[in-house]
Formats: sequence, structure tokens, C-alpha cells
Amino acid sequence: MPTSPRYSLVSSEPSSSTDDLDSNEELRLKYSGHGHRQNLCAQCQQSAGSPGTSISFWAIIASLLSICINCVIFLASSKISGECTDPLMTVTNENIHLLRRPSPFIGMDNITRPVPPVYRDFVNFPQVIQQVNSERPKFVYDDDPLRYMSSRGLVSPEERRVQVTNSVSTLFQFRTVDYGMEKCELHVHFPVNTSTNSTARPFLTSLHRLDSSLPLNTRTLSYSTKPRVTSTLVEIRVNPGSNQVVDWWQQFDCKWDQLFTFELACYDPERLGDDSCWLEWWQERKGEDPVPAVYIKQISTV
Repeated sequence: MPTSPRYSLVSSEPSSSTDDLDSNEELRLKYSGHGHRQNLCAQCQQSAGSPGTSISFWAIIASLLSICINCVIFLASSKISGECTDPLMTVTNENIHLLRRPSPFIGMDNITRPVPPVYRDFVNFPQVIQQVNSERPKFVYDDDPLRYMSSRGLVSPEERRVQVTNSVSTLFQFRTVDYGMEKCELHVHFPVNTSTNSTARPFLTSLHRLDSSLPLNTRTLSYSTKPRVTSTLVEIRVNPGSNQVVDWWQQFDCKWDQLFTFELACYDPERLGDDSCWLEWWQERKGEDPVPAVYIKQISTV
């Protein structure tokens, strides 16, 4: 008869050998992980204290220091360049008179000349002729009233208006030129019948010397900005409608490159209260004896 198989009960508790294996595996994994972390920390510490890290640190410090030095140099150079700017870059119409005007007549004083000097003269026309108005003290007159546009471009005639009324006066500014021409004559020369209102009564005009050692700025010149009067040179009586020709002159010394400013105006219109004072003409810049005109004649002194 066949033999039946034998069965035995298997215990539900794990065997001691299996438990030992599992415990050993856990310990191995635990200590192996701990060792790995220790290795990583050791590597970090080693890399932190390595020479390459120190070099990088000092390279950053050097870069920052270089940037600071460059900024200081840039600011300093900007200040120096501002102080050393070419003065011609800052020249304007308002300050151009501050530029030094050296004499072009070098060595001329060493030349032997005849005594007495040979007589020579020439007419010096005013550089500026412009009106001011006491009733409109801020008003600036046009310094080039006859300019016009042509097919060839802008044309600026040299004629300038001279006008004298109870409220309007005319300023003249001259600059003496040339070497050895240091004796000057100021001339006021005009025919009465073509320069006045023939129906008006006789009136007086005054010629004043103004305190002005600087060139007049015609773009800002007005009654409120004109130089002050230092003296009255003459009072000229004008009789409208007559054939009178006014030809007044006065001599004075004048050095090279000196400025002279004069004003032609009605004589004390506020006190007289007379509106008959009226004088006008257009003055050109040509001729040896210009009429009508206010001009300076320079005469040789050497």
C-alpha cells in the first residue's frame, strides 16, 4: 500500500538565521550611509581649504579694488579736463571782450621816423550806431534794420539810422585803430534842412560822453542798460528850415584799441517840454568827409 506523505507544521516566527541576516543588512546600509556622509563632509572641508578657493577670493577682492581705483581716476580726470578746457570753447558775444588783444605792431617803436611826423589821417566810422528810447526803457532796437534776403543770400547794408527826438537818442561807439594815429577828432556833421522838420522851431541837441570801456551788446542795448553819462561835450543849436550845416568837432588823445562811446540826444526835453526836437538821417561808412555823419578822424602822431 502506498505510503502517505508526511507533513510538519511550520512555525510562524522567523528563524534566527533569517533575522540575523536582516539585521546585518540594515547595519551595513546604516553605517555605509553614515560613512558616505562623512566622506562628503571631508571633501567639502578639503575643497573649502584648498588653494584654488583662496585664489578665487583674492581675485574678487582685487577686481573690486580695481573698479574703485578706476572710478576715482575717472572722476579726477573729468575734473581736470573741465579745468583745462580750451577757452575758445567758452567764448560768447557777452564775454569775448575778455580776450586779450595783443598789439600787432611789434617793433614799430624802434623804427626811426621823421620829426615832426608826416601828416596822415583817415576817417574812423563807429562800430555801433543804435537807438534807445526813454519812454520804452526795456525796448531793444534792431541793430541791422536794412537787411534783406536776395537770390544770393542775406544782404546787410552798412547804412545805420541816426535819430534824435524827445524820447529817442542815438549811441555811437568807436574803437581807435592803426599804429601811431593817436590824435583824434570827433566830428558831428549834417545839413539841417535835410535832417530836420522844416516847420519846427529851433531846438538844442546835446552830445554826451558815456562811461563804457566794454563793447556794446546790440542785442541787449536799451535805455535801461546803456552806459551812464560822464560828461556833456557840447550843446548844438539847430534851426530847422535854414541852410545851416552843422560841422562841430573836438580834438582829444586816443590810444590804439581804445573804446569811445557817445550819445546824441535832445537837450533836457523834460524841462523844456518842447516836442520840436527832431533829427534824423541814414549814415553810411564811406567817404573822406562824410555828410551827414558822426565820425572820428584819426591823425598821425609819429
